[in-house]
Amino acid sequence: MKPVPVTKWKRRRLSAAKRLLYSQLLMKDAILVAFGRAKPLVRFTVENDPPSVYLNFAVRQDQVEAFERHIAVPMPLAPMRCIEGDEPYYCLTLNMYRVSGLATGIRAEWSTYVHDADGVPRYIVVDAECEKGTLDSVDGFTVKGHAGYTTDGERLSFFAGADANSELRCDVTLPTDAPSATSDREWVTANDYIYWRNGVCDRTFYDAGLADAAMVSIDPSTAEITDATPWAQFIEPVPRSMVAFTKAIEFAISPWWNIDDL
Repeated sequence: MKPVPVTKWKRRRLSAAKRLLYSQLLMKDAILVAFGRAKPLVRFTVENDPPSVYLNFAVRQDQVEAFERHIAVPMPLAPMRCIEGDEPYYCLTLNMYRVSGLATGIRAEWSTYVHDADGVPRYIVVDAECEKGTLDSVDGFTVKGHAGYTTDGERLSFFAGADANSELRCDVTLPTDAPSATSDREWVTANDYIYWRNGVCDRTFYDAGLADAAMVSIDPSTAEITDATPWAQFIEPVPRSMVAFTKAIEFAISPWWNIDDL
């Protein structure tokens, strides 16, 4: 079949039809969500300035049981492969990033990994601090916390914690020629459902921005880290791996996905 060119007039008609049709569909979805007949879906963007950084700390072997008792989560711990080629290990991950969409500003999230009811490894957020107040799945709303992140050329500096006396602080250089890194598939799919300590989970939908992310490796031995958080007693002082995402990551999130099933 010979392709029919899109004329200027036809393009205008299609554009008007698109706006009308999809605005009505969104209004329909809003009504269904309000009456509990559909799940909400909202945008969540991890910005690239400053770059999103992950510090993956190994939980000390002699502290695994104490760590599990401390976090008191409703699912068993799962060892995780974060970076392709890793051996699985019990891990505490700190992610520092700037977000827009459902939440805004600088956020710090400490996460570990658990087996869900089907035995699939999943993220579970065990602590979070944010630069601005935001919705969350534990208390409904998190007030402004103690977190910050600045850059100076190749130098990254960030801190997070309950307060200045119990914070983790990190200064590290992200060189322009930093080697690339690849997320392990297990680490990526763990993001499909992100749990919180009360058992509530957020379901996430993402594209190649995470599955095939532009990610570089940072030598953990080059980082200057001081850790006065309660987590320091359970983990090795030097991260097993450090990575940074160099491009923004677009998500769609359905928050509090399982709230009606708990």
